Amino acid sequence: MTWFLRTGIWCGAFFAALMAVLFWTEAHGFMSSDVVETWSKAIVQIEGPPVFRSTETFYPPLTYTMALLVQVALPDSGVPLPNLLTAAFGAVLLYAWCRNFRERGAYEPVSALLLTALLGLNPLFLRAVADGPSTVLLLLGTWIYARGLLNLRLTGNAPDMMKVAVGMLILLLSHSYGLLIAVGTLPFIVIAARPSLLVASSTGYLVSMFFPVAAAIGSLLFVSAILKTTFLSDRLISAPAGGGWEMLVPLLAAMPVVVAGLLRMARLPRYIMPLLSVAGSLLGAVALNTAYALEPDPVIAAVPALGLVAVTIKIWPPSALRAPILAALLILTAILGHWSVRAAGGPESLLWREAVQGRAVPDILADDRAAAAFLRDKRNVLADVERHPGLIAAMGNLEPFIVPGMPAYDMTVLGGRPRGDYIAVYNDPTEVQPRDRLLRAFPRLLDHNAPGVRLIYDRGGWRIFSIEDGD
Repeated sequence: MTWFLRTGIWCGAFFAALMAVLFWTEAHGFMSSDVVETWSKAIVQIEGPPVFRSTETFYPPLTYTMALLVQVALPDSGVPLPNLLTAAFGAVLLYAWCRNFRERGAYEPVSALLLTALLGLNPLFLRAVADGPSTVLLLLGTWIYARGLLNLRLTGNAPDMMKVAVGMLILLLSHSYGLLIAVGTLPFIVIAARPSLLVASSTGYLVSMFFPVAAAIGSLLFVSAILKTTFLSDRLISAPAGGGWEMLVPLLAAMPVVVAGLLRMARLPRYIMPLLSVAGSLLGAVALNTAYALEPDPVIAAVPALGLVAVTIKIWPPSALRAPILAALLILTAILGHWSVRAAGGPESLLWREAVQGRAVPDILADDRAAAAFLRDKRNVLADVERHPGLIAAMGNLEPFIVPGMPAYDMTVLGGRPRGDYIAVYNDPTEVQPRDRLLRAFPRLLDHNAPGVRLIYDRGGWRIFSIEDGD
């Protein structure tokens, strides 16, 4: 059997298993807001008119670009396209772990597969898959970063230095929380450095580690300024302050293998110093998150710890009881992970927990699906498609809508009377100031007495008006 065929079979098996889990949770009503937002952006950019002008963030660019490519290749798949990306990334990561354990960690094939399966069944990994491609890439970036840092301590080779830089770039470009992990590495990356590198040039070591990250951030800010878009989404910028030190609960629940590994290798500084460095980076990111709240869900913030767990498994010293001990520790980690989701999980994690256990949860797209069904046979509909990704995900295309960049939309938002045949606005009573730009332009739509329009739909926050004297 050739290498390509073997890789395809294993990745296909992992892909099918992860898609089955995603179908199961979606059948019980769960779909993450990140999946909805990514899917909507891909539809808007690929299937929207050429004149569309986005004002929303393009961050994270890695996930965004991948979603656009999949939307081009599979525009009518009938499946949330971010889920296909997530399952593909997750399958590749599981196969990479299994092969790394077998070839680099010198595990027996059955032991390597068992440990990989236990990692894949960990609630944190399954939650990452349910959250979308950004979170799985965040985990992949952490694993590559931790591997590179360990190998750099052992060998001091340039390829391993590049591996560290690539891992941090994936962190930075795939998820907003990756920004905090990248910043959190700064005080701790020196701990893992090979002494000879620091003696040669401590400044050069730090510059080589962080220059790719600084260059990437600078490039993203420059592109954001040129395109006149926000760097981070409004949803992140307006997020409440972090939840405090309960953010640590899921992270600590993921650490039994790492703690046991540090005790087992306590007299091997070439191993424990990189592990301590990565663990410190993750703790630093959590501390920063309590202030900046780029990831409000403690469970998602703990997902990168599984990358460190995989590295610890790989370097665990060989012994007759190595695989059974690690299997027991991974089972303990899964039990603690399940408890941590219930004890400290965010609202979406709690809904996911109910769905994965087979209990129906409220569909976050229920109102959007109803509005999309009402609008399906209509055309020339004014709607703020960027602020309401759920409507686009439910519709599956942009055919009915007048979008930013079209003269009718721009003139309407700038204060003219509504153009088109219909106008759809969403009223969230919890918002102090409406995010919907059409609703801000025509606040009298809230009172049902705006001149020149007639209310024809009012359900679940969505109000759709027929424009009686539009152009």
